[in-house]
Order: sequence, then structure tokens, then C-alpha cells
Amino acid sequence: MKRFIYIIISCLLFSSLAITHIAIAQEDVSSVKINSIQVDASSGFNHLKLLIKGRKPGYFEAVLDTRKATQKTLEYFFIGLAINEDRFWVDLNPYQADRVIDQSLENTDLGRIMLNADLRLKEDVTTLINPQVSKTGKEFWRRLFEKAQELGVTEIPVMTRVCIVPAETIAYETENQFSIIKSSLRVILKDSGYRDKIKDDRLLELDDFSYNLMQELILPELDKRVNEAYTYADLREVYNALILAQWYKGKFSYSTDPLLRAVNSNVINEAELNYSYSTEEIYQDYLKSFKGGEYSFSENDSFANPFNATVSVRHYFSGGVDFRRIGVVKKSSISEGVDKDSVLFVCDLLMPKGLDHPLQYAKSQVELTSGGSFKDRSPTLLVKNLPAISPVRFTEANMQHLNSIDRTERILLSKL
Repeated sequence: MKRFIYIIISCLLFSSLAITHIAIAQEDVSSVKINSIQVDASSGFNHLKLLIKGRKPGYFEAVLDTRKATQKTLEYFFIGLAINEDRFWVDLNPYQADRVIDQSLENTDLGRIMLNADLRLKEDVTTLINPQVSKTGKEFWRRLFEKAQELGVTEIPVMTRVCIVPAETIAYETENQFSIIKSSLRVILKDSGYRDKIKDDRLLELDDFSYNLMQELILPELDKRVNEAYTYADLREVYNALILAQWYKGKFSYSTDPLLRAVNSNVINEAELNYSYSTEEIYQDYLKSFKGGEYSFSENDSFANPFNATVSVRHYFSGGVDFRRIGVVKKSSISEGVDKDSVLFVCDLLMPKGLDHPLQYAKSQVELTSGGSFKDRSPTLLVKNLPAISPVRFTEANMQHLNSIDRTERILLSKL
């Protein structure tokens, strides 16, 4: 009798789900990120419902395979569960070749994305500050040269350390659900250690002036790029996954939660690389550009300022991406936060306890249903046009039964 009921429900779901698969194929996305997670662990295993937010592609933006993209963002989430927050950093610095990335992230796409974002940040700083291609750069150097002449300084040694860090994260939380209302990043200036070497008060004043100019003219444009540009979409995807992983680890206990007990170093070993890369190659590319002037003005070059005076400029850029401290502001209510360029998908995962390879299992089980809402806080998801059906509370016994039946049928039943 139970077998008969499972088959009837499965057939109903399959006939309705075929329509939504067509809808998914028509909704192209260029990037995805997890915006909400809901956990039902009442039956001794984890039923995870994830709300995936996709971005409709703009001009010259690649179209993703939504299922593969969701598998990848799940990988970032599981890596966030598996390792400590203090390892999520990268730092391209010409004087620290042995401290570029934490070893645990070195052979993962997550680590590659953070390194590439750091490299891109330095390229963007260079573009914005270059007076030959940027109005902002012209204004920056005009005012800096003016200040240098006022102080009687004939050499401008500037060391700028820029870093991408978490900014404002606002979320809504219930007993078993965490939804990101807003997550943003910002670019900050960090101490480069240069000021400690300055002995001339005029140079200290000029360094302060340069710092304020960067804050006023350059950082706002960098913030906009980091939070909106397609080139940083992967980084924003990683960031959201780590926010949700941090919440999950704070909400549930390693001693009682089956998923947290299952994740370990194997998650890192099982993470797949979409693009092969070498940390050393990225670092050497950075050094080559650094020495060649892409990220700095040449040490011995001189530039004519608006007052026809010659000033020697030494300008270096270092920095990094630092996701070690993510702060969240929690709100008591939630509103629909989907713009016209977004597509929502719901991903349901049924994670049994005792899994040896939770990441591999989760990726193999991914199926997507179009639609979904931050307001939908039900512990179940019913496919469109189906009558209301009470959730099936699986036990270990019928979990064993589910493992013996057809995979398609099992995935569809996990929607209940």
C-alpha cells in the first residue's frame, strides 16, 4: 500500500514538474547566489530548502547552466561549513610571497575566485586612478600635485593597500530559516606600514591628504563595481554562501546535527575545479604587473603636474579579500526583495545522516523548481497545481526504502 501511494504521488509530481522544467530553460541567468536557507531536522536528518537568486544576463555576460551553477554555490556553502571563518582571506602583496592564500582554499574554485577578485581590484584601482583614461584619476592627481606644491614636496611616495571586506548584511531569521535581505561588500584602505618609515612631517601630511582623496574619489566607485559589476558576481556568490554557512554553524551543534558531523576535510578534497589555476602563477602575474607599472607608476618616472612642476611619484598597490569577520543585522520582518533583473529558484535537498560524502551527495540530488518567495516560510514545497498534501515525515525505515527505488522518484518525493 505504501509503495502504491509513493508511485501515485511521484507521478503527480512528475507530470506537473515537466512544465516547470520548460520554464527554467527559458530563464537564462549569468550568476546565482543563495539568498535563503530553511532547515527541517525534525526526523533525524536534514531537509534543506534553498532559495537561489539568479541574475538575468546583461550584454556580454555568459549564460550559465542553472543546475551546475547551483551545484557550485552549494560547494561554497559546504566549504563554509567545513572550515573555520579565519581561513577565508587572500592577500596579493609584493613583500609577502609566502602569505597569499590559506592552504585549505588553495586548490578550490572558492580560493581562485577570491584571488581573482583581489587581482581585479588592483586593476580597477589602476584604471580609476590613471589620469590618461579616467576623469576621476585626473582630479585625484590634480589635487595631489597641488597639495605637494603647497607643501614644497618634490617626491610623492604613496603606498595604498586596498581590501574587499564585508559591509552591511541584513537578514531575517525564524526558528529554522535564515533569509538574506541585503548583503553588500565594501573596499577599505588598510595600513600599509609605509607611514612608520616617514620622518618628514610634510610627507606625513601629504600621505594623509592622499588617503582622504582615495576615500572621497576612488573608493565609492570601487564599492559600486564590487557590489554591481558582473566581474565580481562570483565573489558575491561566495560571500552569500559563507554568510549562510556561518549562520548554520552558529544555529546548530556539531554534536547533534547530522550535516555538521558529516562535513570535514573530505569536502575540500572533493571540491571540483572548474578552471585549473596555480596560486604561484597568479602571484607571479601580479608581481610582473607590479614591477612593470600596471599597478603602480614606475619608481623613477616623473609626471608634469598642472603647475608645470616636476614631481617624482612612487605609487604601489597591495591588498586582499578578507571574509573572516561577517557581521549580520537581524530584522523582525521581511519583504520581497526581488528586482526585475532577478530570477528565483527553489532547491530542495534531503540529506540523510551518516553520509560519508555529503557534498557529492548534495550535488547529485540537485533539482530546481522555478518560483519561490522570501515570504514562503512553509517547511514544504508543493509543485504548482497540486492539491495540498500533508508533509511526509520520513523515518530511517522508509529512508532505506527510498534508497532502493528509482532515483527520479526519490528526488521528486523529496519535494514533500
